[in-house]
Amino acid sequence: MSEDREFEYKKVQIESYLKSAFQKKFGRNSRISIRKRQKFMDEVTRKVGKKFGKEVLCLVDFTKQGFIGLVCPARKTSTDKGKLVHSFTHPQVFYTSHCIDRFSQRTNAEQNCVVLLDAYMNDALLSYGECEGNLTCPVGVFAYELESDRLIVKTFLNFELLSADQIKKFYGPGMISTFPEEFLTEEVAESDFIIGEEFTDLSKNAKN
Repeated sequence: MSEDREFEYKKVQIESYLKSAFQKKFGRNSRISIRKRQKFMDEVTRKVGKKFGKEVLCLVDFTKQGFIGLVCPARKTSTDKGKLVHSFTHPQVFYTSHCIDRFSQRTNAEQNCVVLLDAYMNDALLSYGECEGNLTCPVGVFAYELESDRLIVKTFLNFELLSADQIKKFYGPGMISTFPEEFLTEEVAESDFIIGEEFTDLSKNAKN
């Protein structure tokens, strides 16, 4: 019950902040250019994340009726692992505060962090069972543990933190589709590592 009250109180605070920011920026101006709208949306989304927490969902938009905002602070659960933040879209997934902080730092995501985490988790969950304790996605690797019916995501490692051996371990030939396009090349000389089939073909060509 206290968690629900805290949840609602924070939501009211954020909504009041958004209304105040809008009034301060535009007053009663009925004509607001698209450029000014976009700038305002970017500014308040960043400020809400900084002021109220990286785990807050804050979406701002304009309609014919005027300014609107969708606010949904993530629900948290206190455990012996610290506070766990509930996923917005995956009922069994919980992120540790440590995971959110590391993800924010390593992807330069300062706002709507849980929304972005959930988006990458869509891909990561497809790798479940490939490498026990780890889930892979196009931007890196999540470390997790199972606790009862909860999948607790403990931290996030981006590609820059992975060794060559870890990349081979986490991203085998069966998971090549998870790589972002900028990590792929058709020129063998430009690659850091080669898929097994490609290496076999290369060896045959070298002998010929």
